[in-house]
Amino acid sequence: MNNKEKIFEKSIALFSEYGYDGVSIRKIASAVGIKESSIYNHYKSKESILDAILAYYINEMTKDEIPLNQASDNLDKSLEYFYKAGVDLYTSKLNDVKMMKITRIIFVETYHNEKIRKFVKTAIVDAAINGWIALFDLMKEKELIKRDCNSKQLAESFYYYGLYLLIEHVIINYPEDDEKFLKELARKSEIQMKLIYNSVKKRD
Repeated sequence: MNNKEKIFEKSIALFSEYGYDGVSIRKIASAVGIKESSIYNHYKSKESILDAILAYYINEMTKDEIPLNQASDNLDKSLEYFYKAGVDLYTSKLNDVKMMKITRIIFVETYHNEKIRKFVKTAIVDAAINGWIALFDLMKEKELIKRDCNSKQLAESFYYYGLYLLIEHVIINYPEDDEKFLKELARKSEIQMKLIYNSVKKRD
């Protein structure tokens, strides 16, 4: 790795262990093994390192998203196929030490870091809820679920459950085995999806 990549990697490790406010530019430089002033050859400030980390995270989480037309094809096969395709993609993103460390940084810092709080609201909550609203609307169009059910309420009921499990893992149960957790996340989320689906599915 070049120095910029080392700064990026060491910052993630340090922020996840000590918190964003608990890490100085000097501490990052020491971890990389360079002079403090050398950091500024690559990043103008500690905040710009954080910006790069957040940009990396959202890019990784969204770069292989399943488009709506493919989701439609997956639903035509079965609800189980549709769900498994989505959850396999999601858990594969988090099945990476770096991504899980960034996840922990994000949720730990949300309480007192305004930049991260806005990031969580727009990129992690609002964008995901809107995506699930579109998927539940698609299920209505295919007459898989009742047309009079509230897509936003369904989206929130499903997504917030999985989001809580993730927060529980990176904060409440920390440290906990990531691989074991992701298997449990997939299992519990599938149960939740089936509960929601069975409560609103269209009857013949």
